[in-house]
Amino acid sequence: MDVAVTRIELPRPVRAAASDGSTVWCAAGDGVRVYTPAGRPLEGGGTAPELRSLAAVPGTVTATGAVPGTLAETVLVPRAFMGTPAPDPLPDGTLAGAGHGRVHWLGPSGAPIAGARFDGRVVAGGGAIWAVGGGVARRLAAPGLLGEPLELPGLDRCAVEGDRLWWTSEHDDVLRGGPKEVGLGRRERGAMTVCAGSLWISVTGGLLRVSAWSGEPGRLVRAPEGPVPFLVCANGVLVGGGRDLFAFAPAAGTPLRVIRLGLDAPPALVIAAGRHVWVFPEGLPGALIVTPSP
Repeated sequence: MDVAVTRIELPRPVRAAASDGSTVWCAAGDGVRVYTPAGRPLEGGGTAPELRSLAAVPGTVTATGAVPGTLAETVLVPRAFMGTPAPDPLPDGTLAGAGHGRVHWLGPSGAPIAGARFDGRVVAGGGAIWAVGGGVARRLAAPGLLGEPLELPGLDRCAVEGDRLWWTSEHDDVLRGGPKEVGLGRRERGAMTVCAGSLWISVTGGLLRVSAWSGEPGRLVRAPEGPVPFLVCANGVLVGGGRDLFAFAPAAGTPLRVIRLGLDAPPALVIAAGRHVWVFPEGLPGALIVTPSP
């Protein structure tokens, strides 16, 4: 696996960021700025409410390859799995943010176009955005509309896959949201994401893999760190880590590679942007753009 790392300067430290695969939005104290996934500034951006999280569709569920009869590059539209479907599906390129007890639907420049009361954060995946917080999740629909609440008692971690919301609780060691409940065992857990047809959960010693279709758990994949605070999927390449990163392409069978970042501060935020991964060091006005290729 080849990896390129590019450092870019930003006007201010970034508080929240998201990408739909073709655009990157970065929210700081003075508003939202817009970039290409490779780091080139775009016109637009401007003032916006103070945001603590951002999410965009199509999100970060990409190349599958784990479903019989599909190729590694195939992108599947998620099925309806659980919860009440949103009244209106989100169009590609929808951007949303959350902060101070409200969810905001944002235009391409990052300016707000609608809002709804909700205290939590927004997460995206598989063409959907969910608002999550306080043991409740609600799927975003047309601007200003939220789907029916889904109760998530003791919510700990979650990952979005369209209509499906995988989640764990602080009260036990069970993964919920799939075709069946999966016991994870008594172990410390970190980030989770969906990539290459599987749900991945960072744990001590590596990564737990659960089929996103059958819900069957797979073998533990060894990783140099774990549990780690960040896991993202960049065009079928799973990238995770903390101060440094590791990456591999599950569908392609490439070996895991460690990516040394040499950061002066630990990452505060990591997002996937198409085939790129943006890493934002805590408190610093800049980002590293990591580009792994299978």
